[in-house]
Amino acid sequence: MEPKLIAEREAGSGILNQRAALHDARVLVVALVGPPGAGKTAIIEATARQLRDRARVAAIVVNPAAARDADRISRYCRQVQAVNTAAPHADAIWPALHQIDLAQTDILFIETVGGTSGAPDLGQDVTVTVLGVTGGDDKAAEYARLLTESQLLILSKAELQRHVIFDRGAFRADVRRINPLTELIEVSAFENTGLAGWLAWLDRRRNEKDPGYLPPTSPPPPAEWYFG
Repeated sequence: MEPKLIAEREAGSGILNQRAALHDARVLVVALVGPPGAGKTAIIEATARQLRDRARVAAIVVNPAAARDADRISRYCRQVQAVNTAAPHADAIWPALHQIDLAQTDILFIETVGGTSGAPDLGQDVTVTVLGVTGGDDKAAEYARLLTESQLLILSKAELQRHVIFDRGAFRADVRRINPLTELIEVSAFENTGLAGWLAWLDRRRNEKDPGYLPPTSPPPPAEWYFG
């Protein structure tokens, strides 16, 4: 056994059981990590709404006041669990994971705040950094360690860029310098833009996790007014 896994087991961490359960269920686990107010909840809402009747989405929300965000997501997602903790870790999430029917889940989102110290190991397959334009163009540099551990960066609340001071060129330059391999997608959950690229990215990751997975082929739901 690898030294890291031995250390985890000796520490009594729930990460081994959690990772094994998720692996056996062949569920794509996506950790959305970023500062408060970055738009993580709105992105999960919009994603679950777009994927209704096309993919089975579940979510675990981890923050000091998770219930309100979980209630929002539950409008479009049947399986949602709230974990009220300021420190995201596997042991805190393990009880919530027991409440999720993994046999009825294709994609599990784990939303958590933080990230300045890097991405927490929650058993996820991929880590997605979420930063909002309202946070400023320096946030990529501020969350550099998280970016180095992320496979995708979502720049959210794109519709507000015309109302705030945000240097897109400086932001992108920071991203390329910190992690030139990470993908960047600009999303507005409010205006329903950028979601097609995000959903296509999820399809690719899902197919990598389970080569037998067939991407949704039904048309997307009709556009509707959405308050993110």
